[in-house]
Amino acid sequence: MKINEGYAKILMEKEGYERPIIAFKLCDAIPKDIESYGDDISFMCAMVTEVWDGKDPFYITAKNVICGGNVYAGLGMVHTTREHFEQGMTTVIGPNKAYSTRQVMRRVNQQVPKHFKHHKAMIIGSLPKVEEPDLIMVVAKPHQVMRLMKAYTWKTGELTTGLQGTSWCAQTFPLPYLKKAITYNLGDPPSRFLMGLKADEMYCAMHYSLVPLVIENLKNISSGEVA
Repeated sequence: MKINEGYAKILMEKEGYERPIIAFKLCDAIPKDIESYGDDISFMCAMVTEVWDGKDPFYITAKNVICGGNVYAGLGMVHTTREHFEQGMTTVIGPNKAYSTRQVMRRVNQQVPKHFKHHKAMIIGSLPKVEEPDLIMVVAKPHQVMRLMKAYTWKTGELTTGLQGTSWCAQTFPLPYLKKAITYNLGDPPSRFLMGLKADEMYCAMHYSLVPLVIENLKNISSGEVA
């Protein structure tokens, strides 16, 4: 755990993030030493705010998630009746909702990679309290997120890819998990509302294996000033 405490300290103090860094860890068995989310259900994006509010860490299963975030996060989908499915569609299809038609929603979902292996649980917590997570998420200002992307590209020579247009969970989890990548997004109106984001905040999602590389090279990127 101490290594993650160090990572968090460096990023929080040197980069000046206002919000604790969130870590996500998929588990093939129910964790025995982590608090359960219990029988409550919620939106996955809303669960993140509970870490910021002090519930840190905890684990969830697919049964705790009321939205489609469990599919994108690698937990699989809870079986629903046709009636419940149709009710759910009324909340996301149409004017002032997520997608104009079901065909548009289907087209979006076809562009998002999926987890073919479903895991038993996911641990959600602040970075110092989750050992060897799969993914971390930084919520910060655009220039702070830019520095993370630039540190990665400075060392690897690979450009980063931002995702935008669908839900926070679809834009945050699959790409970093499956490609061991770093990405960024602006979320979507419901996720930003439920997380209480300010107008000048955005998301960066990073595979845990990239954290040392990014931290090491933050010092090497250009300041932007002309010598």
